[in-house]
Amino acid sequence: MAKKKSAFDEIEKMLQDIGSKIEILIEKGAQATGEARDEIEEKIQELKKNKEKLEKDLKEKKKQFENKYKGRRKDVEPKLQESLQHFKEGFSALIAAINNLFK
Repeated sequence: MAKKKSAFDEIEKMLQDIGSKIEILIEKGAQATGEARDEIEEKIQELKKNKEKLEKDLKEKKKQFENKYKGRRKDVEPKLQESLQHFKEGFSALIAAINNLFK
């Protein structure tokens, strides 16, 4: 079964796409001359800073989410195991009842 992409994965992919587009702008900016070149380089630097800030924010939010998830998982794990055991017992009882019905 294929693993579903998380929102974090999708955002990371978008940031990679932004990085690629910035690289394309850098190449085009290298071909520009004079005042236009200075303006393009200034905008590129601004885009890079914004991208780095977004990456940093994403990393922090992802870490916070994972810490919160791990904390919750520790609390919920025993209950899930107990529920799984009850489910197995119920399923076994259902199979036994069906077997008795057909005997």
